[in-house]
Amino acid sequence: GDVSGTDYCHIAPSNGEVTYVPGEATVYENGLLLSTGLQSRIIATKDQLVGYETGGQSSETFHEAPDGAAVFNDTTTGGWIYVSNAESASAGGVGAIYFNSAGQVINYQRLLGGTTWNCGGGKTFWDTWLTCEETSTGQVWEVDPWGVNPPRKTLLGGSGGEYESAAYDNRVPTAPKFYVTTDSSDGAIIRFTPDNGAVTEALSTDNFRNLLHTNQTGTAKLEYLVMTPDPSNPDIGSFGWTPDRIEGENSAAQNFPYSEGIDIRDGKMFITCKVPKHLFILDLDLSLYERSSTETGAFNSQPDQVARILDNEGILYFCEDGSDDAGVHGRDSDGNFYTILADGGNMFGGETTGLAFSPDNMHMYVSFQSPGHIFDITRTDGYPFNGQRLDIKYHAQDNIFALA
Repeated sequence: GDVSGTDYCHIAPSNGEVTYVPGEATVYENGLLLSTGLQSRIIATKDQLVGYETGGQSSETFHEAPDGAAVFNDTTTGGWIYVSNAESASAGGVGAIYFNSAGQVINYQRLLGGTTWNCGGGKTFWDTWLTCEETSTGQVWEVDPWGVNPPRKTLLGGSGGEYESAAYDNRVPTAPKFYVTTDSSDGAIIRFTPDNGAVTEALSTDNFRNLLHTNQTGTAKLEYLVMTPDPSNPDIGSFGWTPDRIEGENSAAQNFPYSEGIDIRDGKMFITCKVPKHLFILDLDLSLYERSSTETGAFNSQPDQVARILDNEGILYFCEDGSDDAGVHGRDSDGNFYTILADGGNMFGGETTGLAFSPDNMHMYVSFQSPGHIFDITRTDGYPFNGQRLDIKYHAQDNIFALA
């Protein structure tokens, strides 16, 4: 619930009262139970045309089973783009909702079709979307949010797998690394190193379009995570990378099965595994890791991890994986836990996905997958959401709303 004396803004407002109280459930709207000071609207629903607030509607229906998503800033228009996966066997792919600078929906279009079970994904540092197919022969596709360049299959997927999410580490521009999780009992975690020639060409031309697609000098490589737990404490250990996929799969089966969400912040890689409900934090420089529970861990008993991400400011927002209490949750650097919003009466079920914020942080977007709704959440006091989003999921038993 609300924490006395906590300032939920980065900067004290110069005018107007702050009404947003994270964790205080007082607003029931559009099937959601919302924290005090929040309001919601449904901007898209599966199998329905998307209405434009400036008039008209889309020529295509909104895609089924919306899942992983991200927001891209459109500097040419002042607006932004919400790119969303379709986790469907028969109508998978990627769609995008376009907004003007006022946050109004002005367009919707499908960007990728002919794929299946597009689950999670991740952004590249040159502003394209990587979408992962979660099927036995799945691949990782690169999609242009503006729809100018056609989508292309990348080299990240190798021989195929039940791929879930992607992330990158570009702290060394001449040696970028890309990572992909695999959602199966022995699903290896992939590290992809692009071809040296492709990196040189991309840096010299400032065009990264071929970085994940060519192996012109034969130096691109796929490697797989191998963990070595400490004999006296299985919650810590070391790790390395092997070119042997079978070795990587064996390590996954023993240590990190069903890996899903992945995010990288300041040299730390966060990975969640849904079945054992584990959170791994890997130090990419020291090759050491620690493990905790996604029912607790960084979500409850390790606020220092959240503090490092937030730099002691704002709230860290994240989704909850499928349960009757699906919703959006938050943590602050003091260790306080909040349920920001939840299913208002077990109407939706399934899971919450696709959490993202507009570039100005005025809009929070999230999907309830079963009804196929995309919600636009805003603060009634007119202030932005402050904090960050971590692309990993919490595995809850119950929500932690304080009913007012």
